[in-house]
Amino acid sequence: MAVQQQTQRELLGQPSVHRRADWLGDSIVSGFIATFAMSVAMAGAFALSRTIGAQGGSQIERWFWALTHNPVIQATQNAIILAIGANLLMGLLWAVVYGYDGEARLTGPGWRKGMLYAVGPFLVSIVAFFPIMDGGIFGRHINAGPLPILGNLILHLIYGAILGGVYAIDLEAWLDGSAADRSHAEEQQRGAAVGTVAGITIGLLVGWLLGPSLNDIGGRGLIALIGALTGGALGLAGGSLGGAEWADHRQSTHIPAARELM
Repeated sequence: MAVQQQTQRELLGQPSVHRRADWLGDSIVSGFIATFAMSVAMAGAFALSRTIGAQGGSQIERWFWALTHNPVIQATQNAIILAIGANLLMGLLWAVVYGYDGEARLTGPGWRKGMLYAVGPFLVSIVAFFPIMDGGIFGRHINAGPLPILGNLILHLIYGAILGGVYAIDLEAWLDGSAADRSHAEEQQRGAAVGTVAGITIGLLVGWLLGPSLNDIGGRGLIALIGALTGGALGLAGGSLGGAEWADHRQSTHIPAARELM
């Protein structure tokens, strides 16, 4: 019934009005996956800019060169661990806000809801984050023409589409309707959310500590980022499995107790 009502609301273009009961766990998991995808896209864009950019080239080539040689890049390199941690934290926080209030206010399929929602973080980024990092409002001090705004918008739309798309996967569609199945799935989600946060934190710290010994692979910041993303992915998987095991344990202890009462 919940799935049918949700589908009817989307077809009619009406907001879902009610926050989902499992919103927090779904928000954290969806936020991590979306932030991971955004980070991969960001790394690809950075590599592309280094390949295309040339300080003495055409206007387009100079713009791409400026994307990798600007005050924002310099500021994040000087405090790379804070930049990585802030990126992951903000990705999760925006996801929690989306699950708490944003998703219920928007209409349409999940990916479209997420992309519309991502316009907010995008505006905050170009109006607040850029000036804080000495890039100027709208990235004017980066001296890369419209590329900082366009690139930032594309990255946030990728984040939003994946956030909304993953969050929209309806738990009810995967269940057989029994209370035990529902409880089992909720424990998996709860475990996945806790595991993701713990994995990111541990992975970030381990990567930062091991960075100097792995400088032949990459800089300390890169190793910390890899550690955080890897830790988050492992925490997501391990937390989900742990939640399932805990649900099985609770069910196995609940059934004998119920039989004794009978």
